[in-house]
Amino acid sequence: MMKQRHFYLGGGTAIALCLGHRHSIDFDWFSGERIADPLHLAEDIRDKGSPFVTGQIDRGTLHGTISGIRMSFLEYRYPLLKPLIFYSEDLCQIASLEDLACMKLSAIAQRGSKKDFLDVYALGLRRISLKNMVQLYQKKYSVQDTAHILYGLSFFDDADKERMPKMYWDVDWRTVKKTIQGWVKEIGGV
Repeated sequence: MMKQRHFYLGGGTAIALCLGHRHSIDFDWFSGERIADPLHLAEDIRDKGSPFVTGQIDRGTLHGTISGIRMSFLEYRYPLLKPLIFYSEDLCQIASLEDLACMKLSAIAQRGSKKDFLDVYALGLRRISLKNMVQLYQKKYSVQDTAHILYGLSFFDDADKERMPKMYWDVDWRTVKKTIQGWVKEIGGV
C-alpha cells in the first residue's frame, strides 16, 4: 500500500534499518504528493486490513498507531536528492541516506532529540561527513545560511534530559556529543 500511495520511509527508523545502530519502532512515512484528506487516508489504511487508530490530524499530516506502533504520514514537498532505496520489493521504499541526513539536520535545527543526535553521529561515522551533510542540506532546502543548523548541533540541553535509546552499537552519549562538537568546529561552526 505504501508504494501505491507514493509513501517512503524516512526518519530515524529508516536510518536505523540502514545502519543498524539503534532500536527504533516508530514509522514516519513521507509523500511528495498532497495529502488532501488525512481522515480518508486513515480509512484507506483500515480498508487494507491494518488496525489503524487515528491520533492527531493536521493539514497534510496524519498520526496514529497500528498495533501500538506509532505511525506518521506526512506530506513532504521537498525534492529527493537521490533515488529511493527499495527495502523490499513488496514492503516499502526508503529515502536515501543523503536525504535522511538532511531530514535529521532539519529536526535538530528545530529541537534535537537524543535519537536525532545519535542518528547524525552514526551517519557521520559510517557514511557521510557532517560537512557533506550540511552541503546536502543547503541543496535540498535551497538555503545558504546554515548557522541555525550548526547552533542546533551544538545545543544538547534538551537531549541531555532524555533517556538513551536501546543501542546496537557500543556508544557513549558523552562521546557522541564530543564527536559532533568536533565536527562542527571543523566546518567553522559554533
